[in-house]
Amino acid sequence: MIGYVPGVSPLHRAHPYTPLATAGALLLAAFAVTTPATIGVIAVLAVALALLGGVLERVARPAFVIAVPTWTLLLVLHALLGPEPFGVLAGLRVSEPGLTRALVLGGRLTAILVAFLTVLAVVSPARLVEAMTARGVSFAWMYLLVSTLTLVPRLRERAARILEAQQCRGLTLGGSPLARVAALGPLVLPLVLGALVEVDEQVLALDARGVTSGQRRTALDPPADHTMERVWRVVLAVAVVGLFAARFAGAGL
Repeated sequence: MIGYVPGVSPLHRAHPYTPLATAGALLLAAFAVTTPATIGVIAVLAVALALLGGVLERVARPAFVIAVPTWTLLLVLHALLGPEPFGVLAGLRVSEPGLTRALVLGGRLTAILVAFLTVLAVVSPARLVEAMTARGVSFAWMYLLVSTLTLVPRLRERAARILEAQQCRGLTLGGSPLARVAALGPLVLPLVLGALVEVDEQVLALDARGVTSGQRRTALDPPADHTMERVWRVVLAVAVVGLFAARFAGAGL
């Protein structure tokens, strides 16, 4: 499942900027380090973030589905077909520099996936809107971000409704591979057209409510931003800068 999961964890109760900043710091840290060991540490921190949010079970499945094909491709391209020198691993002849590169790239992907799937699961779009409104963020940026965060859940719900409706009309999803491909048309076309109609309706509704006037909106119930959370975000920024400084200084991270 990809999308917001209601809960009472520390990440759910935190200001929305805090989990967003933490995930962003993990993303930047994943690109700041270049060895499998340090990438492994970043991936473990991303898993710890999911545990803190109480959403590891929800995050693990989509992360696994997305990461495994990429890991497989990386291992084939870099470890099996990479440059010399070669070694033997589990009875296979593998490229040592290629294996290192595959582990680094795969670890980066895993850490980023887990971190941002966790953010999607713990950050309430409604609280994020209130937080951004309180900070005076323009409505265009606010709408773009929140629409992105809620895109997958909305499409999933719409696809489920379309599937049920088409099955009531006699659509069969089983059969040969060709029959399965042919069944995609009655599902995909209404999904795409419905999404376009929804966007048009939302634009008209928002314009009628004056959100494009450029006036600053008032937050009705902005989430509290405690001092410790602000300090934590500063610490994250300093840590990321330190990692990049160490990398460019040749620290071998």
